[in-house]
Amino acid sequence: MRKDDTDKNSCQFEKGEALKQVWRTAGPYRKQPIDRESASCPISRIVALAIAVIAAAIIAARAGEVRAADEDAPLLGVREGWAWPAVVIQPAEGWESDTGVSIKYAMRAAEREISVQRDAIKGREITFMFSDLSDAGELPRRLATWRAMKVYVIVSFAGDEINRPLMELCGSGGPSLLLAGGEEAKIRDPETGHPYQYLFALDLPYYARANALASAAAAERPERRVAVITDILSEKLARGAELNVGFLRSGGADALDLSLAAYRQDQFTPQVNDAIKGGYRVFTSWLDAMATLSIWQSSARRDPLVSVFYSGDRQKILLDAAGMALVDKDVLLERNERGKRDIILKIRDYFDRIPGDPVTAAKAYALGRWAIGAYASAAAAAGADIASELGRAKDIPLMDETLSIDPRTHRPRSRKFGVLRVADRNYESSGSVEVFSADAVE
Repeated sequence: MRKDDTDKNSCQFEKGEALKQVWRTAGPYRKQPIDRESASCPISRIVALAIAVIAAAIIAARAGEVRAADEDAPLLGVREGWAWPAVVIQPAEGWESDTGVSIKYAMRAAEREISVQRDAIKGREITFMFSDLSDAGELPRRLATWRAMKVYVIVSFAGDEINRPLMELCGSGGPSLLLAGGEEAKIRDPETGHPYQYLFALDLPYYARANALASAAAAERPERRVAVITDILSEKLARGAELNVGFLRSGGADALDLSLAAYRQDQFTPQVNDAIKGGYRVFTSWLDAMATLSIWQSSARRDPLVSVFYSGDRQKILLDAAGMALVDKDVLLERNERGKRDIILKIRDYFDRIPGDPVTAAKAYALGRWAIGAYASAAAAAGADIASELGRAKDIPLMDETLSIDPRTHRPRSRKFGVLRVADRNYESSGSVEVFSADAVE
């Protein structure tokens, strides 16, 4: 054979291999970059590049089904039997936002850690599929597709408009749904008191703040006397105040219940003054921010040593209320510089990228490890077995916390709330309190 024939055949072979490599790697799930160096002749390089551009254009053009990830597309690992699929639903900001990109890289990092192990998970890997679902009306169709693909875990960063119907669809029949938040989610069956088999959440429920406020307020002064004030016209706040009083009393504190029907903010002033006369110098306010500010002003005029704890989230309007305190479920992560650095370095080492939202990246990494751990410890790759393992998972890393899941709640056994106090128009850190999910009420 002439030398030029040999070179020609070699070039054609390499071109064919390059085309195969392009089509293998053009899909949204392949973790390896396209290896254009495998084509050693100029023609093959040009063809490979052209095919890659065309493939990318086709993928980008398919609205809805193929964007951040097309969960309906055939996945090489799933199709060939060496990977299990798990779905990740996008945050409200979308996959192209800093939050969305940070989630992707963090979950890919968890995925990569298992893939580099010799035996991975019983010889298989996990492939996270990043769904662009944004319309709750698509849920039945999407869920049917995921079930047909044997998706046993869905991780959702979506809002309530997606999560609520998704919880209804998954609660008793699967797949297992891991909520990245879940503070407002009701994952316990009201008839049995037990969590639904396939529902899980990373956050404690909303009323866990009643436990946190009870611990923080009771420790404010040695006499442990706390007045709890609320407006009974607000059902949600009145329920929180009721729980707050109960937790204070069960912990040995003297709790005064000031539940009133108020139509004006200043209607609470006489009751606040009477409580101060009675020796109560710590208040927890289950009111809105404006009413709480009014209470702070009234109590400060009466006695500057009075402390007021607000039951809500951080508000700019309260920054003038020096000394006012509140509990916050996310601030310990937000201000954990070492924890943020660790997740940034992990993602940088794997992908040479810096996440724009390291706090959400840390949560995503924890959720990825939670899901992967369940596959690793399950007796069989089946929905019920994996759900059982999700409900008793351990050693889930969330920055400095190592979480374990309580099978009685399907939430972490405990989470820490940061205590914040207003000083110089800032929310300054003032310690933390721990809340156990078994003690919290949904």
